[in-house]
Amino acid sequence: MSQQDKNTTKKKLTGTALFYSLIAKAKELDAIVLGRGDPDFDTPSNIVEAANRAMKTKDLRSSPVEGLFELRQAISDRVSKINNIDVDPNDGVVVTNGGQEAIMLMVLATTSAGDEMIVPEPNYSTYLDALAFAGGAKVGVPTVMENDFAVDPTLVEQAVSDRSTSVLLVSPNNPTASVIPTDTMETLVDIAAKNDLVVLADEIYDQFIYDGGVHCSPQSLASGKDRTLTLNAFSKAYAMTGWRLGWITGPAHLINKVKLLKASVSGPANVVSQYAGIEALTGPPDALEDMKARYHRRRKVVLDAFDSMGISYGMPQGGQFIFGDVSHLGVDSVELAAKILDEAHVLVYPGGAFAPDSKYYVRVTFLQPEAKLKEGLERMSKVLSKMSK
Repeated sequence: MSQQDKNTTKKKLTGTALFYSLIAKAKELDAIVLGRGDPDFDTPSNIVEAANRAMKTKDLRSSPVEGLFELRQAISDRVSKINNIDVDPNDGVVVTNGGQEAIMLMVLATTSAGDEMIVPEPNYSTYLDALAFAGGAKVGVPTVMENDFAVDPTLVEQAVSDRSTSVLLVSPNNPTASVIPTDTMETLVDIAAKNDLVVLADEIYDQFIYDGGVHCSPQSLASGKDRTLTLNAFSKAYAMTGWRLGWITGPAHLINKVKLLKASVSGPANVVSQYAGIEALTGPPDALEDMKARYHRRRKVVLDAFDSMGISYGMPQGGQFIFGDVSHLGVDSVELAAKILDEAHVLVYPGGAFAPDSKYYVRVTFLQPEAKLKEGLERMSKVLSKMSK
């Protein structure tokens, strides 16, 4: 092995690369996965049947780069009903190959080399990957567990510089599960308007809000309507991760940039998946409502387990995960995640992959049946119990 290869081997993995490394090892061990964010539910049968019908009866040869009009209309209707966003399906919607592509397209459409994006932290690592690809720079704004990881508008405003071009608002947040209240969102969007910033809004978990919380879309606000790109996808709400289907909504001048990029990067989304997406948005909501009820019960299972293990957390207000403080164990989260995986065959995600200041946190998802979820948490508890002695 050359010296260069040895140096590469020794290099610590971070962010998305670290996640995929842990996932690969978890597969080798047939581990219980309590870290990754893929729903364990099957795609609802009516959606699968719609895809089958489309393959037999529809013209699958082409789609506009921005997506089939029928799907864009369904998305426009959905965001109007659920998010109070008024958007024209003709020039205000782009259908994407999942949420991951939507992230890359949003960042590339609004970021040039040297531009700064204001990012409340911790946050989803793919945004930082996209930002690095665009040549931009992250300006992190910390959030703290003691305040349930709430975004502080004062800190956001202090982070603005003459190189700032955008602010990222993920609500419910991944990995902290915090939800930005309406009054705070209004203040944040006003700050963006005052400083001529584009708002990048990630609302992929907007269907999963707990304890009477309210989701507010920045694009629904008067000062945010003409400066916000909003991401969502079918993966979480409709158990369609493998279908690779998402969307971006926004004002025509920003959506046109997104559309031009998409034409160069990948062209239109898979047409069969698009017909499945139409059914997901226009068909019966029974499967989604059942999923919500199960997640609510599973969330309590994880909270109870964290309490019994002595893991502190910010109250998870939305999403499908809980972000817990494991600093009392005396090891950082990457080492802890590796230990739990090796000894208990349970995968949790290290918080340090989401932000440097979160190296003593872990993210645990509740995307397993309750019996399997409880088994994984019990295995994890045994490892932590031995460490505490």
